[in-house]
Amino acid sequence: MADSQGKIFRKPTAQIEAAMWMVMSGVMFTAHMALGKFLSESYEPGLLAFFRSALALVWVAPFVSRTSLHRFKTRHFGLILTRSIFGTIGFLLAFYAYSAEFGIPLSQFNAISFSRSLFIIVLAALLLKESVGIRRWVATAIGFVGVLIMVRPSGGMELGSFLALGSALCFGGAIILVKSLSKHHSPLILLTYANLLSTVLTLPVAIMQWKTPDNLRDGGTIALMALAGVLAQTCYITGMSKGDASFLSTIDYLRLPMTASVDWLFFQEFPGPLVWLGALIIVSSTLYITFREAMKSQRKPPSGQVNSREDS
Repeated sequence: MADSQGKIFRKPTAQIEAAMWMVMSGVMFTAHMALGKFLSESYEPGLLAFFRSALALVWVAPFVSRTSLHRFKTRHFGLILTRSIFGTIGFLLAFYAYSAEFGIPLSQFNAISFSRSLFIIVLAALLLKESVGIRRWVATAIGFVGVLIMVRPSGGMELGSFLALGSALCFGGAIILVKSLSKHHSPLILLTYANLLSTVLTLPVAIMQWKTPDNLRDGGTIALMALAGVLAQTCYITGMSKGDASFLSTIDYLRLPMTASVDWLFFQEFPGPLVWLGALIIVSSTLYITFREAMKSQRKPPSGQVNSREDS
């Protein structure tokens, strides 16, 4: 009995722990997006992007103050800057895509954003030399079919959908760079650099669109949006530092039912049956990959024995 209890409460494997961080990241990203969409009724998306980055620095300042400055020295500033450019363009396009002006639902934005998963897996295999077996390729492709069902591509594409697709492409590049940089820097260092550089990059847009918050409620909502963004980034970077980028990219699919629920509860946007069908396919694919990773980690061959199968 004691042995069975020990198995239940044993420390999760690195991949499962990484998956947990990614789920929390999805929750925080959903809150961040919902607050951003609400605020976009009164404030320009570019200004919100600046507020998000600048206030994020305020939230992380207490932790930075307890960190030795020499830890911020880096030989990878070029990669950090490139990652920040990709990330900044990505979330600028995202703010515009689901803003009140362009009006695509959060769930639709997420459905389109999942197209980055294929880019991530290909780049992870080519650039990071990660092993991606045939079953993971197939499961990811099936998940992408679910995305296509939700997007339901037709002859034309509205501007909001085009912006969402551009955001997905930029985030795909940023994610690969985060995985590489996380080998050399802690999540706090990467988070600080990302928000500092994003603040600088979005400052010109903020100056052109500047509007002081109308009241204390708006100011508090903007601060909460920034906090949710910081927590989402922290969970994401931590998760990416603990597992394979190609595996963790599939966990992001869980953001779809999260945002669909927010659309329904707070914005009176009711996803149709095809949205739920796509969500079911995506979540099923994600759960399959997660549980298969757990099973693989529990049945590793004894030391000295080589497992030649590469169909995972």
